[in-house]
Amino acid sequence: MKSVTEAVPNAGDTAATQELPAGKRKLIEAALRLTAGGRGFASLGLRELAREAGLNPNTFYRHFDTLDDLAREAVDSVSRRLRPMLRRERWLAAHDEPHSVPRRACVAFFAFALENREAFLSALAEYHGTSPALREAVRATLHAVSAEMADDVVQLQLMPALPRDVVDEVCTQIVLQLFHLSAEFIGADADASEEDNANADVARRDALVSYAERFVVRLFAGSMVLARHEEAQAAVSSRA
Repeated sequence: MKSVTEAVPNAGDTAATQELPAGKRKLIEAALRLTAGGRGFASLGLRELAREAGLNPNTFYRHFDTLDDLAREAVDSVSRRLRPMLRRERWLAAHDEPHSVPRRACVAFFAFALENREAFLSALAEYHGTSPALREAVRATLHAVSAEMADDVVQLQLMPALPRDVVDEVCTQIVLQLFHLSAEFIGADADASEEDNANADVARRDALVSYAERFVVRLFAGSMVLARHEEAQAAVSSRA
């Protein structure tokens, strides 16, 4: 019999943990540091990027053809780590206590965002940015996260009464909300001063997790109520 971890879809996907070549990794990390403050990838210069990475400028073309290629690889490298982690957390939570899935998934998502602060801040800036290629890369990743969330909701039978199309729509809304809330979660301590309580940022982040959990629960609960209402209306119409 498979263990819960072994049963998680793609849990053993080697692409998720594959190490990037050192030069490529350094260029990506440098680009994320430079864009975390709100700059677009398109504004980066190759010499500036190479200097930040501690590499020769010619190194760039050993790994990428354009800055868009680098940006897409940066998004993909985060996606390859984020998605299997979230699936594993949902499956483990469902095995331990199904009611804990929303909170544990929110905690895992925000913890990953905080750990990958520069990547998330860059993705948030580029979500409405000027590069069509990068906008598409960020949105494709969010779509993949929401599609896998919907797969897990169905496979784990967390909302068996909801049609798949409704589950897809709800999961899309949840992932977008969590993505945009991650900016607030990451910046929870940005305004803290030395005189502030040392735990103030922790309290703000806990409040954000609780808000996100309520959002998830209420969205699914509301969808259940609406589905029952639509079924009742359909039954009345069929008898008319």
